[in-house]
Amino acid sequence: MILSFHATEGYDGHCRRIEDERSRKGNCLMRYLLRVLPWVGLSALCVIAQAADPLNVFLDECAGRYSDEHQMLGQEFHSPGYHTTVASGTWVRPVLPSLDYALGLLQRNSPGDRQRAEKIIDRIIGLQDADPASRTYGIWPWLLEEPLAKMSPPDWNWADFCGARLAVMLADHGQSLSDELKQKIRTSLRHAALAIKKRNVGPGYTNIAIMGGGVCAAAGEILGDAELLKYGRQRLQQVAVHAGHHGGFNEYNSPTYTMVALAECERTMHLVRDEATRQAAESLRRVAWRTIADSYHPGTGQWAGPHARSYSDYLFPRTAFYLTEQTGTQIPVHPKADMGRAADLPVPWRLPCPDELRARFQSLPSEPCELRRTFIRGETPQDSTIGTTWLTADACLGSINRGTFWTQCRPLIGYWKTDTDPAVVLRLRFLHDGRDFASMGVATAQSGGKSLVVVYPLRSRGDWHPTLDRPADGLFSASDFRLQLELVGRGVKLDQMDQDRWGLRAGQYRAVVHALPGRFAGQAIVWQAGEDIDRVFVDAVCYQGPSRSFDFKVLPEVVLAAGFEILPAEAPPSEAPRLTVPTAPTVEAIWNAAQGLAVAAPMETSPQ
Repeated sequence: MILSFHATEGYDGHCRRIEDERSRKGNCLMRYLLRVLPWVGLSALCVIAQAADPLNVFLDECAGRYSDEHQMLGQEFHSPGYHTTVASGTWVRPVLPSLDYALGLLQRNSPGDRQRAEKIIDRIIGLQDADPASRTYGIWPWLLEEPLAKMSPPDWNWADFCGARLAVMLADHGQSLSDELKQKIRTSLRHAALAIKKRNVGPGYTNIAIMGGGVCAAAGEILGDAELLKYGRQRLQQVAVHAGHHGGFNEYNSPTYTMVALAECERTMHLVRDEATRQAAESLRRVAWRTIADSYHPGTGQWAGPHARSYSDYLFPRTAFYLTEQTGTQIPVHPKADMGRAADLPVPWRLPCPDELRARFQSLPSEPCELRRTFIRGETPQDSTIGTTWLTADACLGSINRGTFWTQCRPLIGYWKTDTDPAVVLRLRFLHDGRDFASMGVATAQSGGKSLVVVYPLRSRGDWHPTLDRPADGLFSASDFRLQLELVGRGVKLDQMDQDRWGLRAGQYRAVVHALPGRFAGQAIVWQAGEDIDRVFVDAVCYQGPSRSFDFKVLPEVVLAAGFEILPAEAPPSEAPRLTVPTAPTVEAIWNAAQGLAVAAPMETSPQ
């Protein structure tokens, strides 16, 4: 087994906590590491422990957070900023992790495990809305502390996520459950499956379209319901046809949701015996693996952009561990990766990477390598969503021809390695009072390591989320709006090259920013640069001052464009791009030095 070692801060404290929580087998392993490997950090400890006994590691960690009073797990809440009004830092009892804990207990089946699992399952089933006449029929709240009626709004995906766990409980562990609880689970699974069928999401909602199809097909077989099986089968077939037409998943190149889609394909193939359903799931599994293989950058160990949806700029440790196991190639864990997401319920039905894709995780097919992928196929190329990804041995840059800046989206992101950091991160953002802003769009054109962008406002969108926090009157109060290109990592430096150019430097590369003049809501844009600990940035300040309202129903005039290029640190920058407003309200930028790149965007947009 191949393991990745990285030193992280707080080693002694983390080791003491881990030592207390582990089982006898885990404790022996930790004592050995503490004695002979004092330089190993938390990342390595988690990976090693998971490799040695992943199920016990997972269950031991959960046991420390279990409340027999509530019959659920507890944890400190980290709010995503939508669906919930519960503040980050609140101690809560979450539904889905509690179900995973129960499933893990059934899987291990040590003395007392089944009894505790049954208590948890019974408790969670009681939180489901079982009223067919209810708007939230078949779904669960996220948290015990926040019922469905108090969520903002409820998350209908919980029928899919929770239903998937219930299907596994019945298929794999039904014989060990009491008859009374087994009947409750069957009824709850039916509620979830009927809610999924009623909602009937389209194939463009990739991960939920796949997950819900698998849940319904599995429920159909488990419950003996031919209609549910038929619906699940046809839904997965529809997603497969849709992916074939578009060239991949509409939730394009998502480090988070490609992995969810892949896991649900594997779960479906584990649960369902219907051959047509299995064929559709296997087809989609290969689409997911092709996406991962095409985007993996061996030089940095990162998932190259652009990303439709991502919760982190670094590859999650659990993703790195999974890819290592399934490809046979060591996928490193970055020291700054989110270790809070390292522990997953290990499942026995994982499937390996297709043989023909394994070599891609070891090296690029050519150097440099440039991919142009259609993710959403429109009637013409101009109407399509197309990503460009440039990869060399040490660096990569990805961008989308049309995207937004909502918090999960990475319309332009790059990485390169240095002697002191396995992957520094270059990311373009648009910020509203310091937070990612969903009501601004971006058009890009890219050639190699050069990208040209034009930014424009979007009507009928939200603030942090595209739809869930959309103001009814279209007004956003702001004291600060800015476009920001940031470089994050060890040893990053800021170079002012001239009045309109800056270099964001790390190791042997730098990102050169070519600033262009612009306007926002009637005033000139001011370009400025700054630095922080392990972070440098260049900002186009669109507004900074007393809080005031901006009307995005009657959109503000925006003329905002720039050019970015990743170059060897000592290479001279290219000639700057130029900006035109040929037929207002259209903004166009042209970069002759980048093989004639040109990109245009509206100064205002229609409702989307």
